[in-house]
Amino acid sequence: ASILQIVQNITHTRFATTSGTFVASNLAVTITPLKAGSKILINFPTLVNSNGTNHRIFADVYRSVAGATATGIAPQGSNHTTGGNASAGFFGSIRGDNSRIQVPMNLQFLDTPSYTLGNSIVYTLYVRSGTGGTVEVPGSNEQEPGISMATEIAA
Repeated sequence: ASILQIVQNITHTRFATTSGTFVASNLAVTITPLKAGSKILINFPTLVNSNGTNHRIFADVYRSVAGATATGIAPQGSNHTTGGNASAGFFGSIRGDNSRIQVPMNLQFLDTPSYTLGNSIVYTLYVRSGTGGTVEVPGSNEQEPGISMATEIAA
């Protein structure tokens, strides 16, 4: 396997939501594979902020190929508590039960998307609140970066 290309986007603008269902954040990256059958390593390193006591943050990555409807790609956990079907995303939750927390999150996943050469693939970080309280990505507005990265790896 070899790396064919790396695409990276950076934002310093905070995204906040109180939604109990996954919504698109402002962290996204678009890659157009150079070869058929490639795998895509996605990486979303950033800081997340619970912005209140007992607020819970859930994160998923949604994929859209050639402009199609985006769908969550988190794998379903063996106990059915994580993954797209359980609305938990990649983590059970990121939470501070007795305090507000601002913590690093590094979501990485090796995706095997179905595509045709020439199709662009958009990966977007989606987040939701588990309690209706405000949750934020990146944690501080106009300070630390929110990074979205996609690496094409030849099969």
